[in-house]
Amino acid sequence: MKPQDNPAAATSRPAVTGAEAGPSSPQAPGATNLVHLSAAWFGQAYLWNGLHAMLLPLILVGLAPTALKATYLGALTFFGLVLAMLAQPIAGAISDRSGWLGRYGRRRPWMALGTAIDLGLLALLAIARDFLLVALLYAALQIASSFAEAALQGLMPDRVAPSQRGQASGYKNAAQIAGFVAGVGLGGFFASRGQIGLALAATGVALGASVAWTLLGVREQPAARVKGKGVSTASALRRSFRIDRHVAPGYTRLLGGRALLMAGYFALQGFAQYFIADKLGLPNPAGVTALLMAVMGAAIFLLAVPTGILADRMGRRPLNVFAALLGAGATAALLFVANVWQLVIVGGLVGASAGIFMSVNWAWAADLAPPQEAGRYLGLSNLATAGASALSRLVAGPIIDGGNALRAGIGYDLLFFVLALAMAAGALALASVPETRPISSRPVAEPVPSERQE
Repeated sequence: MKPQDNPAAATSRPAVTGAEAGPSSPQAPGATNLVHLSAAWFGQAYLWNGLHAMLLPLILVGLAPTALKATYLGALTFFGLVLAMLAQPIAGAISDRSGWLGRYGRRRPWMALGTAIDLGLLALLAIARDFLLVALLYAALQIASSFAEAALQGLMPDRVAPSQRGQASGYKNAAQIAGFVAGVGLGGFFASRGQIGLALAATGVALGASVAWTLLGVREQPAARVKGKGVSTASALRRSFRIDRHVAPGYTRLLGGRALLMAGYFALQGFAQYFIADKLGLPNPAGVTALLMAVMGAAIFLLAVPTGILADRMGRRPLNVFAALLGAGATAALLFVANVWQLVIVGGLVGASAGIFMSVNWAWAADLAPPQEAGRYLGLSNLATAGASALSRLVAGPIIDGGNALRAGIGYDLLFFVLALAMAAGALALASVPETRPISSRPVAEPVPSERQE
């Protein structure tokens, strides 16, 4: 995007030529097709939210020193997420161009392969009893899942016209939140009973079934390998991480704002169980965490589709900035939480912020991604998502443990203060990103580039 704020000048995109068009033309899918496109996101959200919020903290009990449990958790998730951050743009570029098993399309073969590896790794994680082995399995799970998710990211621009991407993003977000609630809820149910193996088995079922739904429900055109000019492997890898400001203006700033917001959401989720146990001193921290995540998830779920539809009408930027400011205020309010009901109310506000932000921001990124490279560019959004998650967890652990070493509970206050400032900075960053479509009281005819996603 260009730095100016004039919506008419900064938001329109030139018509897509035949050279730009992707292998399958975006359509205006009905609700049923949007459900098919979004189903696999349920399993991805179930996997990672249940694992990070409920299961991994408990898996590490007994494997990490008690006084350093937050630091160990933060370091483990940091290095795993860095791998995901690096792997997803490469995986997206591969699905854009490889043509592997192309008679089934350019996305679905990679989704199937990555998910199959995920299921095997979950089975091994259920029997792991050593910190190093857990760390290796977790890292491998991040990489395998990156290939499945990068291909899944590419489906929506392939199959959905730009004028409906806000709505499609809302369906995607609703599926993710349903997975979030189910993953944290069932994960909390099993975790509170010490049944980690059953929790991981349920995760495998949810992931496998939801991905199979999308694989069987979505049709892609056959894809051939995209032949490029002879370049070295190093050059190809560098290109996987390059953002062309001429073909995707404003994309870097969009990712910067996204990173600041997602850092806050992920840190709050990842350390909620320790906060409830250490600062609030509530009984059954796993159960309270499950309740909190369910409330947050319900707020996100209820707002996902309506917000996406609203974004198609009024634009992306106003809703993104509002969500960022709401998140900053709600995170700051955590400094004053003293009981479970206050926690639930503030958690609902954080959930509302996340629901609005994630529905609209992802549609914004899909608008900006060049049609032929949507898989790679949307994979680059993982530099903001996984990168923010990784860095926030790495930094949050020492902040919590260091602060608590000075005075019990103060580490969490320091964390919430830093996260609120980060979200406010994210609002400022997003405010400088212009819209990508004209804003009008009447529907605006748009060219239909061939892009992919959900």
